[in-house]
Amino acid sequence: MITPPDIFENSNESVLFMHLGELEQDTVSAWLANATINSNINFYVYSGENNIPWLLYALSRCEHKYINMDEQGYIAQALGGHILGKSGVYYQTQDANLAAVYSHINQHRVDKVETFLETILGD
Repeated sequence: MITPPDIFENSNESVLFMHLGELEQDTVSAWLANATINSNINFYVYSGENNIPWLLYALSRCEHKYINMDEQGYIAQALGGHILGKSGVYYQTQDANLAAVYSHINQHRVDKVETFLETILGD
């Protein structure tokens, strides 16, 4: 797990998780513990730290990104359109009205973090 302010430079595939709720954190940990992954993957985790340069770096560095829009802090909220406009971003929200707005920027809404993991890691 790579968190602000750390950066890890290598040629491994990278995944960024933004604003995971407690249940999602447990779900990701359990899912990864049971998954068969045959390659090394860097996992970046952003939880609202006041480190915008790190977040922007992670957004550009990671091929796959997941954000829980319902748990986001003020920084991610301010950068929401920018984040959703990046390639490889999947998002989750329970708010149907927000999802309708977000769908104009990004079509990769998922119902839960497991769907994101299954989509990108195929397990």
